[in-house]
Amino acid sequence: MIIFGTIPTLLSGAALALAIALGLAAPAAAIDGGAPAGRDALAQATVAIGTITQPEEALSLTRCTGILVAPDLVLTAAHCVNGDPLGALVVFFRGTEPTRPVYGARVAARYSPDPGEMLPNAASDVSLADLSLDLAVLRLTEPVRDRRPVPLAADPRRVPKSLRIAGAGLSGRGVGRLRTATLTPVAASSTGLTIARANGARVCFGDSGGPVVAQDRGGTYVWGVASAVITRTAPCGGYVVVAPAAQVFSGTGVR
Repeated sequence: MIIFGTIPTLLSGAALALAIALGLAAPAAAIDGGAPAGRDALAQATVAIGTITQPEEALSLTRCTGILVAPDLVLTAAHCVNGDPLGALVVFFRGTEPTRPVYGARVAARYSPDPGEMLPNAASDVSLADLSLDLAVLRLTEPVRDRRPVPLAADPRRVPKSLRIAGAGLSGRGVGRLRTATLTPVAASSTGLTIARANGARVCFGDSGGPVVAQDRGGTYVWGVASAVITRTAPCGGYVVVAPAAQVFSGTGVR
């Protein structure tokens, strides 16, 4: 694995504090750059997620992305559903555009994945404890019958050479348009935590929980979800922290 020199610079010292959770600011932007989504396996299974929480004084709306991993289960980032949400809505896409029906959902499980240890030659000065890393599974109120779920990665040790991310989030008035971008892994841990560079794009707040997928002979599979972006200028950044999907359903880090 080639480690680009800019990564240690971005992640050294105070810059680590700029690894921020993606899904908690408004208005929520989606992928900046990249390409409009097509109708492949990634686009067909990606969803926009809106959750309503009730803190002490006022309602709050989180805006995130996720992916269908079983007919009635959606994988996203756990911070998208913090605060015991009152409800969640899940929207699929036809190409770049949101489409009906809208599904209700509830939180089925939250995960705090084991960050593991950085692999040899993989940005040894990165402090894994400072990176946002979380996952959640939502259960839909009814199974989806016209979309094909995307399976999860089975082996977190085999880091793909190339990844793709999809994201949409919600705008101030509704669901955003779905876009995709390619990612190049630049650092990874023994459990599959990955730091990747977005190629010709930036990852933004509304992309939190966005699926990060890879391809092998068996087809498309979910490597993880976007858990944080590394940036000096919010709300978008060129590097994304990917929470590893291989730990979902394994019992590791369940809370």
